[in-house]
Amino acid sequence: MMMPRSAAFVWDFDGVIVLTPHEDAWRLACEHWGIRGFSHEFYSRYVSGRPRLEGARNILENLAPHLLAERGGSVVEEFAEYKTRVYLRLVEEGRYSVNWGVVSFICKARAGGITQVLASASRNVLVLAERVRVGGLKLAELFDADVSGKGSSKREVFRRALQEVFSRVRSAECIVFFDDSPAGVEAAKEAGGKAVGCFDEGLASYGADLVVKDFSLWEPAELLEAVGCRA
Repeated sequence: MMMPRSAAFVWDFDGVIVLTPHEDAWRLACEHWGIRGFSHEFYSRYVSGRPRLEGARNILENLAPHLLAERGGSVVEEFAEYKTRVYLRLVEEGRYSVNWGVVSFICKARAGGITQVLASASRNVLVLAERVRVGGLKLAELFDADVSGKGSSKREVFRRALQEVFSRVRSAECIVFFDDSPAGVEAAKEAGGKAVGCFDEGLASYGADLVVKDFSLWEPAELLEAVGCRA
């Protein structure tokens, strides 16, 4: 099966390529600040896939509005910075794991000439992307461009990703976004790309063109055909 010549893959990082401790860091930050009500469901809907300040504001507005009322907007940055310190500590403790099935899929797509762009909402991607080794390369070196953290929303990060794609493949016709959050799937569809929801069947209800639970079962060309891209 042939690859479309004008395809590009745009990747979220946390929870897709590497299972990172962001959720744990937010939970610990909430506990430290005395914020109640943080759950996996809340994280998935209001924090996952969003830049840290947006996630912090969503937590404070929904779970601790009294902190915003008492301390003003500056508390958002303060809370987000505390969470970042917790996250970096967890990473140093080795609280992450690489999804090697996804990494293998990326390597196959890269070998087939498909442009790869890293587009996480997190500005801390390189902490792990520079650390993890894939053969003789750093994980970061598997990508043609990295726009992670370059935007105040996931939509803005994905728009930056599109700019990078078209600067490299001017005739790009099939751009596929890979994300594990509702916010990411919605941003991908708004950007006009194909959206692959990662691991969670529930992402189909947010507009994912395809949900993949196990990337080791897919070849890049098969996935492109499944989302409607033709060679």
